[in-house]
Amino acid sequence: MSQSNFSRRDILKLGGLSAVSALGLSALAGCSPKVVAPEGGVPQPGGALATTGSTDGVPSFLLTPEPITDFAETYDYDVVVVGAGESGLGAIHAALQAGASVGVLQSLPMVQTAGNMGASVDLTKTNEAGIKAIVSFINYKSDYRVNAQQVEAWARNSQEALAWWEEAAKAGGSESKPYDYVVNCNGHDVYLHANTYFHDEGHQKGALAIGDAVQAEGAEIYFETPCVQLYTEEGRVAGAIGKRKSDDAYVLLRAAKGVIMAAGDYVGDQEMLYFYTPDARGLHQAVDFRNGTGLKAAMWAGAQMCPASHTKMVHGEGPKVRFEMPYLFLDRHGKRFMDEGCCRMGYLNEFTNKYLAEVDFEDSTAVKFFSIVPTNWEEHYDAWKDFSDISIHNAYRNVDPEAWIKGDTLEELAANMIAYADEQKWAHDYTVEAIVDSINRYNELVTAGEGDADFGKRDEYMVPIEAPCYAVPRGANNIDALVDGLWCDGNFQCLDVDMKPIPGLFAVGNASGPFFGNSNYPMDIEGLSVGRAITTGYVTGRYVAGL
Repeated sequence: MSQSNFSRRDILKLGGLSAVSALGLSALAGCSPKVVAPEGGVPQPGGALATTGSTDGVPSFLLTPEPITDFAETYDYDVVVVGAGESGLGAIHAALQAGASVGVLQSLPMVQTAGNMGASVDLTKTNEAGIKAIVSFINYKSDYRVNAQQVEAWARNSQEALAWWEEAAKAGGSESKPYDYVVNCNGHDVYLHANTYFHDEGHQKGALAIGDAVQAEGAEIYFETPCVQLYTEEGRVAGAIGKRKSDDAYVLLRAAKGVIMAAGDYVGDQEMLYFYTPDARGLHQAVDFRNGTGLKAAMWAGAQMCPASHTKMVHGEGPKVRFEMPYLFLDRHGKRFMDEGCCRMGYLNEFTNKYLAEVDFEDSTAVKFFSIVPTNWEEHYDAWKDFSDISIHNAYRNVDPEAWIKGDTLEELAANMIAYADEQKWAHDYTVEAIVDSINRYNELVTAGEGDADFGKRDEYMVPIEAPCYAVPRGANNIDALVDGLWCDGNFQCLDVDMKPIPGLFAVGNASGPFFGNSNYPMDIEGLSVGRAITTGYVTGRYVAGL
């Protein structure tokens, strides 16, 4: 479009409810902002807001471009899937198994996945109350913002979906190392089974084999052809338009039954990232190819995004296995900065993102810190594990203290911490004196026996830290994924601004929501993100094929 007059309702239609808060009421009050777009409908960067593509402050992705109508090729299918990651492969396979013909747009030259493990509920051991309890537990961990039907779809179908993935990956030469565990939810034991691939290049090796398999089953995948728009007929999404990278030509994949958006998130698009997830500013964007292209196409067709701020998955380098226990934490200045009782990586970004501002959001390592650990940490783990949210493993992989930083004196420990931080090029201003003073202050609080007068930490966690001792590098600075996407109902059908299903349009995996809802991804159920992606694709592919 060459010109657009935006009203409150228009913003909601294009960007979801979160657009109101992100743009600010003042931008929507009185008169609507007028945005003039150049050729092609997408405005150029510059002007009032550096992070948007419009001088009027309206992000470029909220401006609907002119419809593409000239196609080099047109193909007809029952189901069209946009994206060939975990969720897309699940959708492709299930739709094929249900008898549908399937066409796929994939922006990359191959199928692509992420993650190392995918979780499923063992329905042979978990009773009905347990199924309902884990749905409630995930809702609780997500600030009660989830669509419970979506979570229950994972709980009831993940065993079947993940069993298929495990078998198909094995047939292609990538064998899972299974991990079985139990999570107690509201007093009910929920038995979980996870496929794990830490030992075998993560899910990618198996995904490549599964990509070959679904093509052998009849799926037609158009590689290096990202979806740039959706095709509509009489108010229904009836196909997806791809742009071939080889010749910039447009191809139309028509869908008789529906289009399934499985294009992943928008972590590679900084404008979208800062708009929908403003507290991600300054974190290192781990990938650039998941750039929200499919999500934009869906919004231009009337879909809305889940409300901000979206659930972000933040990880970071350090010891290969998480060590999450509530010992003394020292920030980039060598100072204590929080009640360490909240020690899980999934939530710590809320305590550390303030340090990004100290470096003008230009160095993500400013969130790095150290956990100062006594040598008798195993005794504390045994004493705390029954009432604490602590972890010393990833699946079957346990921590290795040999990988930690050691010191026979506090001064030696501090010097070794500084050497490590320098080697890793952390943004810090540690001194031996600051580190030793902080540890001594902490021990003074412990010795006084009057509780944590600095941060109010639980008394049981106030234990002395005496040399020799360890320092464990912590702090997650990579934003790997956003696990919120298009607002969907319980059948994963996309909703418009009036919360009504959009005919013909569905979304799965990280392109869908609300499955999560907290500002950070909860890590209480190991492998939930990948398990959710495979399963939601699987059930939706089958559902759309049956329409």
